Amino acid sequence: MHVGYSLLTLFPGRVGGSETNVRGLLGEFADGNGPERVTVFANRFVAAAYGEYARGPVSLHHVHSYRAGSSMPTRALAMSTARALPWLAARDVPPVDVVHYPVTVPIPRSHRPTVVTVHDLQHHDFPQFFSRAERAYRRWAYDGAARSATMVVAISEHTRERVVELLGIAPERVEAIPHGLDPKRFTPLADDDAALVAGLDLPERFVVYPANLWPHKNHERLVDALAVQRERDVNLVLTGQPWDRLERLMDRAARAGVAARVRHLGHIEPTTLAAVYRAARAMIFPSLYEGFGAPPLEAMASGCPVAASLRGALREVCEGAVLELDPESVESIADALDRIVADDDLRKRLRTAGTERAARFQWSDAAHKHTAVYARAAELAR
Repeated sequence: MHVGYSLLTLFPGRVGGSETNVRGLLGEFADGNGPERVTVFANRFVAAAYGEYARGPVSLHHVHSYRAGSSMPTRALAMSTARALPWLAARDVPPVDVVHYPVTVPIPRSHRPTVVTVHDLQHHDFPQFFSRAERAYRRWAYDGAARSATMVVAISEHTRERVVELLGIAPERVEAIPHGLDPKRFTPLADDDAALVAGLDLPERFVVYPANLWPHKNHERLVDALAVQRERDVNLVLTGQPWDRLERLMDRAARAGVAARVRHLGHIEPTTLAAVYRAARAMIFPSLYEGFGAPPLEAMASGCPVAASLRGALREVCEGAVLELDPESVESIADALDRIVADDDLRKRLRTAGTERAARFQWSDAAHKHTAVYARAAELAR
């Protein structure tokens, strides 16, 4: 089995959980825990950033005919061109048995059996978070890709149920395969944490929220909760891409009187993020919607107690191993902050429950299940 793994629309370091999934699977495939041969269809950014995976059964193929952009307008132009002129991006792609689109967007178009990964259907569940143009794009890139695929991979049972219900896809064509975790990186003990966090100037007592500044991540209510919680010596450390929303968020923090207690680190590498988890008093995760929810699992595996919403897929990932909060209630978020910072017994219980829960999620399991899906797609196309 020769699988084409299309990353033409991926810009490394900008998309959060979907890239975590991409890298986790590629690492297993490169170690021999997957198809006999995997060719990554790479744009120029992926070709430069993913060299570590070009080993064993995995090779990188730079698709020069797809001219990926580095900004939203240039990326949109590249995708629009590939959609209007599908032969253009496809002319520089080697022949394969099955094509997998792990970041959903079906570029390059292929006449071979296809597998599409759907990470969420948020544009259906929270359409108010998207412009009309964004909803139209997602209907093509997500809904259309899933409906036309031979097989669909959903990253949680929640997402699988929404794909079947909202897109009308036969249940037997949709497989739920959750993310795994890197146990070497996300572990409660590490020797080099001091060096990893040395340049970050972390506060002495802080909670961490790793999330791009997207509307569903609910940063505004979190800042409001920080202003009314009792534990006034605790700081909030944010990570992730700001997406032109940081100034607005910090203005809100200033109006609430907590700007000095909020620090945004931007995007940081996973190894450094694991060290931040271990340094934190706790993670706070008040998301309104998740197709999976990798950050709470990463924190659990790193020995960091977690207070989290259970919306979307977070219930199946986190329930019983986190302090639950209501993401639509500032008071609930503030109470969770106070409890998880101040109650050492609670933090100890959550740390134990979290490490046990995180141990269930293995990239090797995800890789083997994907390999079975590729075989199923090839079989259905015969």
